[in-house]
Amino acid sequence: ASRAASLAMLKTDSKCPVMRLLCFLLLTLPSTVASLARTAQRSPAASTRLSGAIRPASPAGVLGRRSYRARAGRFRTSPPLCVRMMCGACGGESPGGGAERHHSGSAEEDDCLGASIRELGELAQPLVRGGDLGAAPFAPGSLPELPGGPVLILGAGWVGSRLAARLSQERCARVAVTNRPDWRSRQKEAYFAPVPLNPPPVSRHAFDIDAPETWDALPEPETLGAAVLTFAATADQLRPFWERYLRKVPRTVAYSSTAVYRVDVPGQEVDETTPLRPTARAAADAFLLQRGATVLTISGIFGEAQDARGVCTCFAAYASAGGALNGQKSVNMVHVDDIIAATAHALAAEDALVAGARLNVGGGVFKLHELMSHCKYPQAAEAAHARDDTDLSSKAVLSTRLLQTVMPRDFSFVPPLESAAAAAARRAALAPDAVGPSPAASPAADSA
Repeated sequence: ASRAASLAMLKTDSKCPVMRLLCFLLLTLPSTVASLARTAQRSPAASTRLSGAIRPASPAGVLGRRSYRARAGRFRTSPPLCVRMMCGACGGESPGGGAERHHSGSAEEDDCLGASIRELGELAQPLVRGGDLGAAPFAPGSLPELPGGPVLILGAGWVGSRLAARLSQERCARVAVTNRPDWRSRQKEAYFAPVPLNPPPVSRHAFDIDAPETWDALPEPETLGAAVLTFAATADQLRPFWERYLRKVPRTVAYSSTAVYRVDVPGQEVDETTPLRPTARAAADAFLLQRGATVLTISGIFGEAQDARGVCTCFAAYASAGGALNGQKSVNMVHVDDIIAATAHALAAEDALVAGARLNVGGGVFKLHELMSHCKYPQAAEAAHARDDTDLSSKAVLSTRLLQTVMPRDFSFVPPLESAAAAAARRAALAPDAVGPSPAASPAADSA
C-alpha cells in the first residue's frame, strides 16, 4: 500500500490520535521513531493512553499482513505491533470481565504502549535501509493470530505456564491460568517448575476440578475465546465441569498422552486411527472428542539441553529409575516449543479442521541407543547391538494429520538429538521471540 493510502486509513479507521501519530512517524520519519524507542526504554510507563475499543476495518493496510496457507486451512501471522495496538490486542477484553474497556491510565496500557514504541523503533530500521512497508519482517517461529476473547489455561504447570507466557508476551493475548488452591505452598523441583507469570496480562485463579466451589472464581465461560486443559482427568471428573462450564467456551483443546495407543508389535507406527488401550485416559479423551473438543496426543516432552529437562537429563532420570535399556526401542520426543506452536495453531484453525479431532504431536522418533550415544552413555555401543525390540511401549508416533491440516507448510519439529551448534543456531533465529528462561522435557522414557 502507498503511504498516502496508509495515512488515509489511519484518518478514517483509527480513533486514537496517539496511534495515528506513532504510525505517521513510522511511515515518514523512521529516525524520529527510533528516538522515541530510546526514550521509551528509559521511561516505559508512557503517559499516553490507549483505548481497547479501537477496531480498524482493515489493519493490514498500515504495515501489511503476511498470510500463508497450509495444505488445508488458512493461518495468519499477525501484523506488526503498531497495527495490533490499534486492534486492541493489548487492551480490550479482560479474562474476568468480558469485553470491557480498560480504564484510562491502567498499568496494562502503559506497559503495552512502552513496548509498542520500542517495537516501532525496531520496525523502523528496515525502512531506513529501504525496506518495503508492505512486507514487514516476521521472526520465524511466530505464533498465529488467535480468535477473539481471552484464553483460559487450566493447569499452569511446566507446559501450561510456558504456553501462557508465550501467548501473553508474543501475541499480546489476554490469558487466565489456574493452579491448585494450595499452589503457593508447593515447592517444585526444577524438573517440574513453571516459569513465573506476572499480572497483567496473565490473571491467576485457584481451581480444583474436584471442588466445584472453586469453579465460580474462573472467568465467565461466555467471555472466553478458548480453554486449554493441560492436566489429566477422568471422564467422571470432566462430566460435571463440562456441563457447567466448558460447553459454554467456544473452543476447548485438551492434552493427552501417546500412552493411550495400543501397540501390538514393538516399534510399530501409530497414528490417530490406531486402536486405543482401555484406560481411563482414553475414556476421558473419548468424552471430550464426542463433545467437539480437540485432543492433542503428546509424546515425551523435552526442552533445551542445558535446562532441567534436556534430553540427556531425561534419559538420566529414566535410567536411574530402572528403565529398560533396550537399544532398539523406538522413542518419541517433542520439544515444548512445538507443543506450544501446535496448541496455538489448533486454537487458530477453522472448526472444520479441529473440532472433535485427535491430533498427534509426536515430534522426532529415534532408537534408544542413539539417545544413549548422544548423551555419551558408557553402554551406548553395546546397546546399539542389542537384541530385537521386545518393549510394547516402543512405537513410532506419526504426526501427519497435524502437519497436513493445522501447521504451516514450513513447520518442522525440533530434532531431539540435534547438535549443540544446531541448537544454538535455532535459538539465535528465534531470539526475537524468546520468552523467559528456555524450557525443557518430560521423561525420555516415552512410556507415553
